[in-house]
Amino acid sequence: MDWNIHQSPISRSDAVNNLAIPPWRPEGLPAKIVAVSNFKGGTSKTTTTAHLAMSAALDGYKVLVIDLDSQGSLTSIMGGDVPDEWSTAFPLLAKDYAQTVQAENTVRAAAGQAPLPFDETLTEALKVSARDIIQPTHWPNIDLLGAQLNLYWAEFQIPVWRMGLRSWSLWDALNNALTEERIVDDYDIIFLDTPPALGYLTINALAAADILLVPLGASFLEFDSTGRFFDMLYSTFASVEDGENAVRRRDGLPEVKFEWDAVRALITRFDAGQQTDLANVIQAYFGDFMTTYRQELTAMVGQAGESVNGIYEADYRDFNRETYVRGRETFDRTWAEVKELILGTWYRDQQAAKAEQSSSAPQEEQADG
Repeated sequence: MDWNIHQSPISRSDAVNNLAIPPWRPEGLPAKIVAVSNFKGGTSKTTTTAHLAMSAALDGYKVLVIDLDSQGSLTSIMGGDVPDEWSTAFPLLAKDYAQTVQAENTVRAAAGQAPLPFDETLTEALKVSARDIIQPTHWPNIDLLGAQLNLYWAEFQIPVWRMGLRSWSLWDALNNALTEERIVDDYDIIFLDTPPALGYLTINALAAADILLVPLGASFLEFDSTGRFFDMLYSTFASVEDGENAVRRRDGLPEVKFEWDAVRALITRFDAGQQTDLANVIQAYFGDFMTTYRQELTAMVGQAGESVNGIYEADYRDFNRETYVRGRETFDRTWAEVKELILGTWYRDQQAAKAEQSSSAPQEEQADG
């Protein structure tokens, strides 16, 4: 199979027009953004992201996967062609900073102050559109914004930019690119695969996300690490809120608050014969933050990402029936829970939009009268 097929991106209507019943998504609402994150490596984060994207695509949703991990494993699974950092999310982050610097320099010029430096990287970034670097994959309704080793440079460059202009909201750069360029209107679901670290790329992903999924294995070390991950998330975003809102209150601006529609921890590579007791402890500790289903480690799951690029691309003839069925069930049931979250939050947003329209209608009628 050729993993580097290049074709024109397809619209959502093209993706679902062969389905008797297209998948449900409320009209007029943006894509749901799902970040898959844990700062511990080896938790099946990338494998889970890839299979969720494939599951959503099989349901007929138009999917974008964004690889923010410079190791580029998700990019490899999806057959991406990423020659340098300018084909990654890096220019989108640079563009957001460049636009902020331009706005600041306009103010400085009016005040007779010297402008902030504007180098070649920022000049080139202004020419980049997200649609220029999003590429189709061998899955007809999955597109990719890939990663490669040079993307890691962003972890060093972002704090330098922030020091140059303290008013730049570095955590909003990715979200701004997805919303201002209307990428969230081109897709139904956007999956973000983050690096195994709570760095600047991960913070951008978490700030953009509507739903946060945290994979972890049923081992004490991963349980302990994931607890620390949640602690660091809270302290990091609380610190950002406190610092940002102190300035906003002074300037009479609305305050910012980091929230997710839903957060779920997901047990992966689960061995019921050896890990049930600890998995039950983890389930009790995280409570409603845990998914109900635990991804079983089967022979087929073990090969996902090794001899095959995912269970949904595996040839069933290479496995006995029981192995194949169990492997498929592992990710089918994981997707079922995530899909329920997505549909639930879409429905809630839809009802909120209707309520807002209803409340504004009498005011408009009164103004007309």
